[in-house]
Amino acid sequence: MNMVFGGYIVDSNGDHRQLKVISDPEELVIRDVLISCSKSSGVVKMQCQPESEGRPYELALYVENEKFLLMLNEYDKDGEHNVRTLTDLNSKNELVSILGEKYPARAVTRDVELVCAIFIEFARTENVSADIMA
Repeated sequence: MNMVFGGYIVDSNGDHRQLKVISDPEELVIRDVLISCSKSSGVVKMQCQPESEGRPYELALYVENEKFLLMLNEYDKDGEHNVRTLTDLNSKNELVSILGEKYPARAVTRDVELVCAIFIEFARTENVSADIMA
């Protein structure tokens, strides 16, 4: 299976700057891209190609001002689409704005190391532990 890694950053003028698309990125490249994007706003994705039913096919990161929302998109065995996110039960039960949309604060983290670890796990295994993203 091939992993494709890329996305975009929103610059201070509101323009989208496309990130270089990388096939089967190494861990160091994943970390460098995620850390460089952490203080910006934008979207970073890693996709399995080709997609296959019964497993995750895309990990998406939405970032704004060091707030990170991760979404793991997958098809279940019946072909239904599911989205898994982080769930921090210690967070307030409120909404947080990321890129103009509201999301549960419990699904958002400020831990860039956790974000890096999740992307690296997805690149290695084509999945993320259900203990981390439910």
